[in-house]
Amino acid sequence: MNAVLKRKVLYVQVQFESPVNVSSGENEVTDSDVLRECNGTPFITGSSLAGAMRAYIEKEKSEPCLLGYSDGDAGKMSSLFISDLTFEENPVIGVRDGVSLSDKKTAVTQSKYDIEILEAGVKAHFYLELVIRENDDEMMMDQELATIFCGINAGEIRLGAKKTRGFGEFKIVRLSEKVYSKENYLEYADSYNPEKWENCNNELESWIKKASWSPKVIHVDVPLRMKGGISIRRYAAKKGEPDYVHLTDHGVPVIPGSSLAGAMHHRIKTILNELVQDGIELPKDIGDIMNLSFGYVKDTQACASNIIISEAEIEGAKPMTMIRTGVSRFESGVKDGALYKERTYVDGKVNLRLQIRRSADPEEEKWILGILLLALKDLQNGYLAVGGQTAIGRGVFSENGPLLIDGEAGREEEMIAEILTNMAVNRGIEG
Repeated sequence: MNAVLKRKVLYVQVQFESPVNVSSGENEVTDSDVLRECNGTPFITGSSLAGAMRAYIEKEKSEPCLLGYSDGDAGKMSSLFISDLTFEENPVIGVRDGVSLSDKKTAVTQSKYDIEILEAGVKAHFYLELVIRENDDEMMMDQELATIFCGINAGEIRLGAKKTRGFGEFKIVRLSEKVYSKENYLEYADSYNPEKWENCNNELESWIKKASWSPKVIHVDVPLRMKGGISIRRYAAKKGEPDYVHLTDHGVPVIPGSSLAGAMHHRIKTILNELVQDGIELPKDIGDIMNLSFGYVKDTQACASNIIISEAEIEGAKPMTMIRTGVSRFESGVKDGALYKERTYVDGKVNLRLQIRRSADPEEEKWILGILLLALKDLQNGYLAVGGQTAIGRGVFSENGPLLIDGEAGREEEMIAEILTNMAVNRGIEG
């Protein structure tokens, strides 16, 4: 017999740092609608949370862990029960659209799509119930759960679609705990009543201290300043708005991870082609390098991106509305019906955050980081522009502080030099 000794119920309040899309599989509003209850209220299933947690602790369904396992005749049910995630306020629902671009930055035919999102800033909560039995190692179970909490607050566990392009990032803002045993089992009846948790202590820090945790990714932070305006367009949907407005989320102008990834992808491929033209031997074929770095889906095969780019908020930017018109390049005259109004943002600051997954092969990890740093230096120096209308000066940035690798400044030159040296490049590297 393996009797239950006690139950730990945790109330976990979170706040979303970026948009999230956990799809229902329906396409009534967009190509990918968010999941809703029967009354239309969005929510996120406990199975989505469980899947993200299991993936983070890197346990297959056949491997023993906190979340249970099944391996032939052997197995154990999950010791951790996870509720659905419920939003504490009505989330702002928006629509994001996108399109695949070719290497020449032109749209790929029939590649336009849109998805429904819940905008950032919304708070939500869910419950975790940890069942401790006679033969369980409670300390190990606590450590595994604490590791998950560290992963969430480090931005390494995300939910829903487009996780490698900035979506689904959330942080724990409050974690409260109640323990139920045979002495107080009648109180368990109210354990899932949110009103009973209002005055409970925040025990997040004490749980974080239980973890034996190290990051599973390399964190890169790039402080930038906009040298002019930026144009990542959202088409107006309200009467009286300009025809085109720069993309915003929860009222703040943003640069989506997909736009940053597209610019990085194009620049890194250009750099690799130039290295090959200079007679440099790369560690892999260019196509394989790009697939490994940015991910791919081909028929039944797929690889997740090893470069994760967060959505970036533009701080302190000033909105600017302009009236423009199209001009015929042949007649040098105004085109009929080509007058439009556009709202852009100028003179803002951006903190670009990226992650590179740590690899079992240290050399592979180094050259992925190295080629990414080459593109980031171009971004810092204004040689790489992001978004639309780059031919007229939009989307250009300058350095606004040191580039940080896992919180340390001044490492990028050494790392770039090392990767180029390993590729047998015998020439100096300028900052």
